[in-house]
Formats: sequence, C-alpha cells, structure tokens
Amino acid sequence: MPEYAFILLLLLFITVLLHHRYKVKIYKSRAHLIATNIILLIVGILWDQYAISRGHWGFGQQFLLGPRIGFMPIEEYGFALITVYFVLVVFRIFEKKYNH
Repeated sequence: MPEYAFILLLLLFITVLLHHRYKVKIYKSRAHLIATNIILLIVGILWDQYAISRGHWGFGQQFLLGPRIGFMPIEEYGFALITVYFVLVVFRIFEKKYNH
C-alpha cells in the first residue's frame, strides 16, 4: 500500500479510537456533520488545486495510489476530511477534559 494512503488510514483509525474512547460529541446533528464537511472539503479542494497548479507543492507518485481528480491525488481528498475529523476530535477531548 502506498505510504500516503497508509498514513491516512492509520490517522483515521487512531481518530476513531479516540472518538469512541472519550465519547466526544462533535456535531449537533447529521445535517451539521454533512454541511460542515462539505464546506471544509470545498475550501480544502479549492486551496489545494490552486496551490498545486501554481507549483507551491506536489506529490511523489511513488507514494500515491495513482488516480487524480484535477491536479490532486485521491489521497488528498481523504486528507482534507480525515485531518479535520482528527482536529475536531482532539479539540473536543481537550475541551471536555479542561472545561470541568
């Protein structure tokens, strides 16, 4: 398995474990979850597409699965969703722990 996809899956696995271990509530409803993720995904995609097209960063093909959508490898779409999920879970854990 290419490294980037493996790292993303590992981060997702750790985040799911943390989410269930600490029983944090991230979203108020399913609609809130969907709306938030769609907005963040759109912003992330636009930012990445622009930065990649301008040569600000790129990706070593040997670390990727292969397919691209626009300028971005498919792993980058996962990155946009998984890292937001991770940050929200960690934020809620700290908020829960230190606001009592």
